[in-house]
Amino acid sequence: MMERSRVFFLLLFLTGCILLGAGCTSPRVGDTHNTTVVIQDFNTWAGQQKASYGDAHSALTQLGTTLDTYNHDTAGDSSDPGTLRGDVAADQQALARWGAGSAALGTATDTFSSETASLDFGNDQDALQLTGLLGQEMKIYSIDMGNAQQHFIDYERDLSGYLSVDDPDYRDDSLRMAAIDAKAAALSSLSDGDDTLSNITATAHLLQERQ
Repeated sequence: MMERSRVFFLLLFLTGCILLGAGCTSPRVGDTHNTTVVIQDFNTWAGQQKASYGDAHSALTQLGTTLDTYNHDTAGDSSDPGTLRGDVAADQQALARWGAGSAALGTATDTFSSETASLDFGNDQDALQLTGLLGQEMKIYSIDMGNAQQHFIDYERDLSGYLSVDDPDYRDDSLRMAAIDAKAAALSSLSDGDDTLSNITATAHLLQERQ
């Protein structure tokens, strides 16, 4: 049930947002303060996104280690439940670190939205709309990645329950199936996050073009 597949490491394709340099989101108005706020808040968010991505990448690497161990044991004549349980415990710790990073990303997302919501871009309504769109896309991305992390937590919970019985012949197969479903949901959320991150980058570039 836990065969390695290239989609398991889908997050490797989430390359992160490009931090914007000074003036790159400048709307065509004279209010440099508003421009500075947008730039600083976006850069703060992008920095936190990269940190959260690093946590997620580490978690998926650890999950891959457990997957390798499971596949090796399954292919052999005997298995070592103790080793697998230790790997699952390490998985859970890595997912907890990812969760902390996701929470920090959510805070950065809220900060961007709250600090840019009241900005006045004068007659440049396009810049105003793009700034609002960027905030919305950040929220969607934060939700997508939070969902992925939670689905992987569910996956680990069910996997841990499945491995709690030493003899493979007496394990609860419904837990194995639940783990499969949870992993599929996690991968779907990661794919959604990838798409949303592409949208964020495109929106940021549109703002950059308005300098």
